[in-house]
Amino acid sequence: MKRRNVLILVTPAYQPRLAGIARYARQHGWQLTILDRIARQPRGWNGDGVLVTLRDNPETVAFVKSLRRQKIPVVDLTFNHPEMRLPRVSGDHAAMGRLAREHFEERNFHNFAWFSTNWLNIHRLRYEGFSNPSNISNPKRWIFSEEAPSERLDDFAWFNRWLGKKLRDAPKPLALLAYDDADAARALGACLAAGLSVPDDVAILGIGGDRLICENQSVPISSIEHDQGRTGYEGAELLDSLMDGKNSPRNPILIPPRGITVRASTDFIAAANPILRRTLEHIRANLAKPIGLSQIAEEVGSSRATVARLFEHELGHTAGKEIMRQRIDMAKRLLKNDSLSISEIAYRTGFCNPAYFTNTFRRATGLTPKSWRKK
Repeated sequence: MKRRNVLILVTPAYQPRLAGIARYARQHGWQLTILDRIARQPRGWNGDGVLVTLRDNPETVAFVKSLRRQKIPVVDLTFNHPEMRLPRVSGDHAAMGRLAREHFEERNFHNFAWFSTNWLNIHRLRYEGFSNPSNISNPKRWIFSEEAPSERLDDFAWFNRWLGKKLRDAPKPLALLAYDDADAARALGACLAAGLSVPDDVAILGIGGDRLICENQSVPISSIEHDQGRTGYEGAELLDSLMDGKNSPRNPILIPPRGITVRASTDFIAAANPILRRTLEHIRANLAKPIGLSQIAEEVGSSRATVARLFEHELGHTAGKEIMRQRIDMAKRLLKNDSLSISEIAYRTGFCNPAYFTNTFRRATGLTPKSWRKK
């Protein structure tokens, strides 16, 4: 059987996506030719198929059209050109936006904003997922490339003034979704330059799961985990079927996000009342200990009835439900650390024994802690 020669024209060169492609290629004996840009078909290349991220580069678009005329199978690993009918395996960008909205609404935010440096179809899909047509508090939309003069696009001082003013003028606390982790880092810099606190004034969420960016900021950035590895692998799998002569699927294959890695930039419950804010901070700092409404009220210097009323009025649920929500949320984060046993996680999150933890976690998520960790 002929060894297939596949051209990889994927930018940016995200390591997880390339790793997913490489894993499939190893399993099926492909020969890979990897390029990061192109103006014409590589001289002497006479391959069997192409994996591409079709962006706003006219040369790449023209190249893909020429491949189609030659009947060479092409799979697009992004969704920037919906007008071109191509086989696609892409992240489910609208689902990423919806997940961001849920994340902020769970934390009681009512003011939302979107920031991106550019605006393509993927940006639109993420923004529309983040929006809520039935809610008047739809996100403000701030797109740098649409408002900045072309000569200012790489001017960081001008950018900080531009976004800083928007952030200062916006109602607080504000929940900001950035298009990706790089944009989230730029938004964080603008907040700090404007004298705004993250996450108290502005909570920032990125998309991509880039640990290099997210974990190396003065305020580590929460991020939606875009499953690039699965996108690359399933894109290669689809290309293989097309090279076998099989029909293209009618609709794009959409890969859901893997969840959110919560870091300091959104680790915050929005509450206007200072007593409720202190209460939430106390709960977050004491999840490993037995916590009850009377003890909480005493710690924050208020009455039990007042604290109970604030929870029902501002958050729409009881203090007990909030304690359990925060414990389950922390457990999810700890389960990503494979070195921690289920028993250790149970005790760190305030459950009296692992069996009670497992049963409670399953009721809340539909999965046992072990199954959630594997997933």
